[in-house]
Amino acid sequence: MEKKDWHIVPECYVDTNLVEFLIASHSVNHQKGCNAVAKKMMESNLKDQFSIGVIDNDKRQHSYVSEFEEIAHSKHISLLKHRERPHYFVRITPAMDQFILDCAAEQNVNLQDYDLPTELSEFTKVTKNVSAKDDHRFKSLFKALDGSKEITLLCAVLNYLNTYQYKCDIAELQRLFGQYAPSST
Repeated sequence: MEKKDWHIVPECYVDTNLVEFLIASHSVNHQKGCNAVAKKMMESNLKDQFSIGVIDNDKRQHSYVSEFEEIAHSKHISLLKHRERPHYFVRITPAMDQFILDCAAEQNVNLQDYDLPTELSEFTKVTKNVSAKDDHRFKSLFKALDGSKEITLLCAVLNYLNTYQYKCDIAELQRLFGQYAPSST
């Protein structure tokens, strides 16, 4: 039976692929863009329910983001918690495509070995394509990036949030950032 994690709302195709890989899920609540993620989290079926939005740190953020407070951050990952609701944003800086490229550089992984472009603008074209959601090249790349500090952190944070949901401990989340985040934050 397919595991459905509709309370996890990533904003982009490659984000969806990575999140599903990291939490061993086959179905998260993919939305197209930060605004769509925020709107989905504010809808009646998630409004008062636990949810996690995975968004890029775009120049223009949905007004809903202003209702959140940052509780921890690393070079690429900021974790924000809603002041009243059981909602979290995992915000990737500057965006998921650069995050992946930086993790590949850290691990000395050559994207050409996965038939993926190494230049940001060309890589972004591939990540923004609808096929990136299920692209086996990315799944193979994510396996190769397993030792990256930021990938390890993202995995730990997503799995902690998904496991504990309403019982998340802010101090424990902050500890994860201290434990897994690269030293140059």
